Amino acid sequence: MRRATVLGIVMVLSTVVLADTRHIEFDEQADFTAFKTFVVREGRASSRKAELNNALFLKTIEDAIRSSLSARGLKEVADQSDVVVTFRLAEQGQRGVVGTGIRNMRVIQTSEGTLVIEMTNDNKLVWQGTYTDDEGDAAKLAKKLPDDAKKLISQYPPKKKR
Repeated sequence: MRRATVLGIVMVLSTVVLADTRHIEFDEQADFTAFKTFVVREGRASSRKAELNNALFLKTIEDAIRSSLSARGLKEVADQSDVVVTFRLAEQGQRGVVGTGIRNMRVIQTSEGTLVIEMTNDNKLVWQGTYTDDEGDAAKLAKKLPDDAKKLISQYPPKKKR
């Protein structure tokens, strides 16, 4: 009984620790209603995993950002945009040991990815979103990150703090 209780507590705490996190910051003085157009610049990735550090995957993230901003009423233009959007991705592999006793122990590996999307106006940062996602491996992380980009953009334009 006690073992089951401890296991239950560990499972609940691990979901809190491993939960995805999202953070938005923005310039309170910026007039987001004036921004009507955008351009997305090529993204960067710092990862040793081929699933994440390749041009096709970065294009997938770009497309997710484009479609999300278009759905929010902004129009993509080739140049002279109101907002320039850039993004970068960092991934870190982590190892851990799970199990009890020498016979039940095993090594697990997870990938934690952090996606940062920034919007600038006249070379001044006006909006930044950061999404951190923990997954079992880089392939799973690659599947989730385009949706994570959409979740970040869903919080644009920001609501002014009172």
